[in-house]
Parts: sequence; C-alpha cells; structure tokens
Amino acid sequence: MKPFGKLSSEKQARIVNASISEFSEKDYETASMNSVVNQAGISKGSLFNYFKTKNILYNHIYKLALGEVKNYLRNVRDKTADFPFDERLSKIVDSGIKFITEHPRLARIYFRLVYSGDSPNRDKIVNELQSMSEDYLGNIVQDAMNRGELNPNLDKAQSVFFLDAVLNRFLKEYHEAMNHGSQNAFNKDEWGKGITKFFTKGLS
Repeated sequence: MKPFGKLSSEKQARIVNASISEFSEKDYETASMNSVVNQAGISKGSLFNYFKTKNILYNHIYKLALGEVKNYLRNVRDKTADFPFDERLSKIVDSGIKFITEHPRLARIYFRLVYSGDSPNRDKIVNELQSMSEDYLGNIVQDAMNRGELNPNLDKAQSVFFLDAVLNRFLKEYHEAMNHGSQNAFNKDEWGKGITKFFTKGLS
C-alpha cells in the first residue's frame, strides 16, 4: 500500500473531503468506497492504492477528526490555564460549539460513533476518546481542586465521568438542533451557564 502522504495536497484534500461526506451521510455499513471514488473524481484503483479497505479509510478519517478535536482542546486548555474553573468550563463549552459549527460533518461522524457503535473498531476508538477526555478534563478538575475552587475531597474519576457525559450530551443536542436549523432556539449561552453552575455549585 502506497503512503497517502505522497499524493499531492490537492488530491489528498479531494479524497478526504469525499470520505468525510460519505461517512457523515451514511452509517459505516452502508458507506461505499465507490461513492468516495465518484465524489473525489479519482479511479477506484487509485483509492485502493492508499486504502485497501473501507476500515483503513475510516480509521484514517477518524484520526484526522481526533487530531482536530485535540487541537481545539489543547488551544482552550492553554489559553485558560490561569482562568478560574467556572470560566474555564464555560470556554470548553464554547469551544465544543465552535467545533461543531465549523466541522459539522466530523461532529456527525463522532456522535454516530459514540452513540450508535458505528464502527468495526468502536471499542478501541471509544477507549481512546475516554482516555483523552480523562486526561484533559482530569487535569482541569485537579487544577480547580488544588486552587480550592472545587472540594478537594471530590472523587476526581467520578467528577470527570459526569462532566464528560454532560458535555457530550449537551453538544450532541446542539448538533442535532443545528442540523434541523433550530439552533437559534437552543440558547447555548444559558445552557453553558447552567452546565458551569451545576458543576461549581451543584443543584442547590
């Protein structure tokens, strides 16, 4: 199999864009390499020179998506290192919304994977995502505990689990609202404040 990176950037972009479209519009089982070929305007043999199977192509697209997510997370983490926990959490919510808005097709692939098991390697991928989330959110929670912004006796693992679950569900709902053109009725600012308040003050 030839290295994909040897292709011209223009041809790489065509294949990647066609693949993202295919995997975002269809579930894994019905996604077609033939459709990718047609959308990219390349020969079938050319695509198979770089991706022998649909699984290999899907994993390549998933890794690109994960790289985009990591860049967003790294950016907000670094820019908010000195912010109090509530402001930091608010920025995380904002960055999630920004990612969905700028990359709706990648977001669709991500949410389908997480909530429907739409991948032959779902367990491996979900474990990787969970590990990334535990590391990222765990560091932010730990910083807040060290600074006395959160109870230092909190169970960090449970706190990260709850926070990750709520953020994922919120962003999924926002993504679905955006797909239906009703995101303006979805008050993201109020929801962001609500999530932040819940994790800083509880239900009281």
